[in-house]
Formats: sequence, structure tokens, C-alpha cells
Amino acid sequence: MATSKLVEQGDNRQKAVVLREKSHTWGQRLLWLLPILVAVYGLLKVADWIWYRTQLPVTFLNANWSGKWETHRYWGLSGNLIVRLPEPLPENEDFKADALIYYPIYSAWKTGQFVKMDFHGQFSPGSAASAGRSANTNPSGGGKLKFKGIVGNQVVEYAAIIDESRTRIAGGYLSTSPSDFGSFQIMNP
Repeated sequence: MATSKLVEQGDNRQKAVVLREKSHTWGQRLLWLLPILVAVYGLLKVADWIWYRTQLPVTFLNANWSGKWETHRYWGLSGNLIVRLPEPLPENEDFKADALIYYPIYSAWKTGQFVKMDFHGQFSPGSAASAGRSANTNPSGGGKLKFKGIVGNQVVEYAAIIDESRTRIAGGYLSTSPSDFGSFQIMNP
């Protein structure tokens, strides 16, 4: 009886040592996983930057505004935005603009592609940023921008404000077909 208990205890100790060794091995593997994931993320970002710079159409090399967009409906989907706006912006009258929307190489939608959109817009200097009444007024020189673009079945409407130096535009967009909404920011360097 005593011998079988000693054998059981010894067997349990051996199992505990084996389990500790296995968990230690997995712990070491997990320690390597984080740097590998960071390296893969970094490589994807570098590859995407290279792809973006080399695939940018020549016709948009002279674009005067560039920045980023981000969807709020589809997690993680964002990209670059390149826009040609008239200089100076016509005040209180319709104007045309065109843009390239870039989807990164790691995007599940339109992977690594540029989508060209033609817009009709209007700039209202000094207008309130909201649709209704607002206690907040735009700084002198700033104003409100509205754009609307159609590509195939997709209709995208943008509403934004421009800062007083007219070098930064920030706003949001609403899209149908596919249904989406998000934000964007572009700058004129």
C-alpha cells in the first residue's frame, strides 16, 4: 500500500514537471509571437507605403490636398485621400473637384486600389459648421465645405470645415451603395 502511494506521488510529480516544461515552452513561444507580429505589421506598412508611392497616377502628382480617411462602420478600414481643389476656393458658388481614394494593400475591400471620384462642392466662408444654429462661429477666414460625388451606384456626401489659414480641412462623409460613414482630414502643405 505504501509503495503504491509513493509510486502515485512520484507519477504525479513527473506529470507536474512535464506540464511545467510544456507551459514554459509555450511561454517562450508567446514571447516570440509579439515581436513577430510587430515586425509583420511594420513590413505591411512599409510595403503599403511603397505600393502607394509607386502606383500613384501621374495625373495626381500635382494634387494640392492630401490626407487620410477612416470608416466608422467597417473596423480597421482606412486609407489615403488625394484631392485637387481649385485655388483659391470659389466662395458661395458651386465648383468641381476630383479625388483619389486609396485602399491599402492589407484592406479586404479594393485591396491596393485607387478609386477616382469627381465631386461638386461649395465653400461657404464664415458659415456655422452645423446644419442648424450654433453658438460656435468659425474663425475668420474659415468656413464650411460640402461635396457630393457619384461613382457607379455609390453616392458619397462630405461635410467639412476649413481652418482660418485654409490649410486644413476636417469632416465626415456618408455613403450609399455600400452604406458607410466615416471621417477624413486633408491638408494643403
